[in-house]
Amino acid sequence: MKSDEPQQSDFLLLGSYLPEDAKKLLARLEQTGIAFRTRARRPFPQPGAPVTMDISVEPSRSSEAAQIQRELFGDGLPNYDSSFFRDHHNV
Repeated sequence: MKSDEPQQSDFLLLGSYLPEDAKKLLARLEQTGIAFRTRARRPFPQPGAPVTMDISVEPSRSSEAAQIQRELFGDGLPNYDSSFFRDHHNV
């Protein structure tokens, strides 16, 4: 039996966010019905560093998710781990 819901591996990484920013973004994604997955992680090797949230979205609605991200945070994205910008590396 197959589910219509995308599998975890089918989701596209939108970015990594501090908890306060993740909360805002997740609320908006939920409002618009965009399926998402989250994963909490602690940056290595900094003990005591704040936990960040990786947020992934369904690929078919990634452009909508990116627009929501821009509306919330402007052009200065609060993350640098976004798969939307994999080909552009900051030097």
